[in-house]
Amino acid sequence: MKSVKRAFCLVATGLLSLVFASHNLQAEAPPNEQPWLMAKYDLNGDATITLEEVSEKKKSLFIQLDHNRDGHISFGEYETIDQAKRQALLRKRFSKLDEDKNGKVSEAEYASFVGLFSSLDSDGDGALSEMEVHSMNPLAKAAAQEPTTYCLLWFCIRDEL
Repeated sequence: MKSVKRAFCLVATGLLSLVFASHNLQAEAPPNEQPWLMAKYDLNGDATITLEEVSEKKKSLFIQLDHNRDGHISFGEYETIDQAKRQALLRKRFSKLDEDKNGKVSEAEYASFVGLFSSLDSDGDGALSEMEVHSMNPLAKAAAQEPTTYCLLWFCIRDEL
């Protein structure tokens, strides 16, 4: 009976996570512009996410998180996964700064990285006018600049920062 309750909780949690994630994404961009959701949950590749797929994904994630295989996820196990995700993000950011890929970021490399500046400079004059800054709708800009996200099991990474 306990395992049935646990399975039900896992499925319910997965479904609620999917519903809330989908709801939040729709506010940012149309569903077709969120390929990571399908990549993460559409396990059989049929362009449809079912409750069974969400449940299977959650089971798979649980197994990945439960390092000591005791049937529970401790805070330490959860923290280890979070730290691994953060390390990957930091490495990606550092890699963007390290233009010559020598494993070090020089002052010149750090100062020359301008990120989204050129995309905000709509007239290409090397300066951001008040009109350029204020004309950018944050939600529209985020949707237009949405980076591609790649997911493998529980880990997702974007190709742009």
